[in-house]
Amino acid sequence: MLDKSALSQLKTLKQEIHASIPRFEGKVRSTAGRFGFVVTDDNQQYYLSPEEMDKVLPGDRVAFRVEQVDEKKSQALIETLVSTEMDEFCGVYLVKGKGHFIQPDHPALNRWIFVPPKLRKGAEDGMLVSGKLSQHPYPSGKAQAAVTEVIGSQSEAGIENRFMLNKWQLPGQFTEAEMNAADALVEQGIESLLAERTDLTDIAFVTIDSASTRDLDDALAATANDNGWLLQVAIADPAAVITPDSELDKIAQTRATSAYFAGLVLPMLPAALSEQLCSLQPEQQRLALVADIQVNKEGASELLQLRQAKIESKAKLSYLQVAEFMADNAAGQIPENSQSSVAALADCFRALAAYRKSTALTMDDRPDYRLVLGEDGKVQEILRQDRNDAQKVVEECMLVCNRLCAEWLDQRGAGIFVQHNGVRTERIGDVTSLLKESLGLESKPKFKTLEDYVSLMQQAAAHEGPLALKDIISRQLDRSVLTSEGNPHMGLGFQRYTTMTSPLRKYNDLLVHRMIAKLLNEEEADKVAPETLADIQDKQTRARVAANQSEQWLKLQWLQSLPKEAQFDATIHYANQSSITVRLEDFGIDGQIERRKQKDWTFQSKTLSHMNGDQRFDIGQVVRVRVEQINPLNRELKLALV
Repeated sequence: MLDKSALSQLKTLKQEIHASIPRFEGKVRSTAGRFGFVVTDDNQQYYLSPEEMDKVLPGDRVAFRVEQVDEKKSQALIETLVSTEMDEFCGVYLVKGKGHFIQPDHPALNRWIFVPPKLRKGAEDGMLVSGKLSQHPYPSGKAQAAVTEVIGSQSEAGIENRFMLNKWQLPGQFTEAEMNAADALVEQGIESLLAERTDLTDIAFVTIDSASTRDLDDALAATANDNGWLLQVAIADPAAVITPDSELDKIAQTRATSAYFAGLVLPMLPAALSEQLCSLQPEQQRLALVADIQVNKEGASELLQLRQAKIESKAKLSYLQVAEFMADNAAGQIPENSQSSVAALADCFRALAAYRKSTALTMDDRPDYRLVLGEDGKVQEILRQDRNDAQKVVEECMLVCNRLCAEWLDQRGAGIFVQHNGVRTERIGDVTSLLKESLGLESKPKFKTLEDYVSLMQQAAAHEGPLALKDIISRQLDRSVLTSEGNPHMGLGFQRYTTMTSPLRKYNDLLVHRMIAKLLNEEEADKVAPETLADIQDKQTRARVAANQSEQWLKLQWLQSLPKEAQFDATIHYANQSSITVRLEDFGIDGQIERRKQKDWTFQSKTLSHMNGDQRFDIGQVVRVRVEQINPLNRELKLALV
């Protein structure tokens, strides 16, 4: 038996051993397998065994120690759960024998979570549900959840949209109180505000949009002059009637954007405002912010002035009407009082587009895809719709208006800007090496300035070698961000860029209108906190991803109905070490060709190419594929090369 001295020495020894073992804090990151990693704040990562991963959830912050397994391998052992992020999720309800589970629809959470009998809310096998964590798996390794809502069965009409609204926590239809607030503004009217505005109702403004569109937030007019054209862009002005911190302002901020799903539109503002009071409806006097822009014959542009005005659109034109007019001067498609303005718009557009192509950057035209839904809410047909010249007219006018307004704001020390940093930092090495070799440059090029970036991207676009340089680089670009700093938008090739042309549909555009209004009145514009901009961007991203995932789900259900032996032409859009992403161009459906099990294949990160002997697969290449596996609910399509 040890005496007190020996016991004390043993205790001290244990404390020293405990103190000598490295300890850290970090965030849990899952993988496609059962194991994972924990990543520290200084980006060091440590292996988590399947047994340790069972105790935690992706995103958990944990305290852990590092233990050496052998000479080459160490692992993290979790000692404390510091915090957890994940407590709500959506998924499929599964019944396996006597066990009830939720299989979460979450890319990082690849486990079933047990639902105790009292927390099931009558959910049945195969139903889609939302759930909330009722017991964290730390330290027992046994997570439990409660069903918070039964969303519905997978066969129900519109279930795809409802599920995504729940999953991404998007607001649904407006409440009665919200509708009443909008109706109250309509009843109040805008007559007193119109009386204070510059009268531009004699200008032949027209709206150009889809035939079914009712939330018309821009109208255009153009007049030829000795120097080229006077382009006038009128933007709906909801900021004039929606006061900061009012109930309707809070509604708009909560939603941050209009969301467009197949068969469902969730507007940022109630229809009484977005489709009536503030919409630039034809033959109705409306409040607008008007930009007068002089465009010379070479396409260079200058902002002459911004005005708070009242306008009256002379016609609501569809893209098809204007495109046909531009193609063969089909005057019958356009009202007589608008024909000269639309003809001048077409000429102005061509000059603007040519100038932008020579001085900035342009993106390839991408088709739209319209899903034709049946009464059951499922896809009956997918219609590919290539963009026409009328759509390009509107796009070019919005680009020049946004760019010039960004310059105007920056000169006055205010604004919300869209910043784009170009190539992702971790990819610059491969991209510059690729450009050096392909363009025959003496040394690796630099991306330090906007001018450098534009020049290199223009050279890549003009390159006629075997590789689609521009497409390869475009797959490796950073995401744009909202900021209060007037930094360059590399992706467009603009020194500064904002968006102010969609205030009925985007909250940041509405905020920009408020800033412009204050500056026009010689007042100081309010600053927007970085946290507010980040929140707006997060909400807009979630709305876009939700709509995309719902659409992919619907498309894959339709694809599943085609003959199993069907083959398709597909274009390679992206590749990484383990797979090739292709798009079925006729339907706008993306799928993956798995490559990780093909031992004879090699991947070249510089060109994003896969190779097998003489076979080579590059970005932009067209291949023939067949369906190997479809999982519509998980939006997964696995394809095989024919």
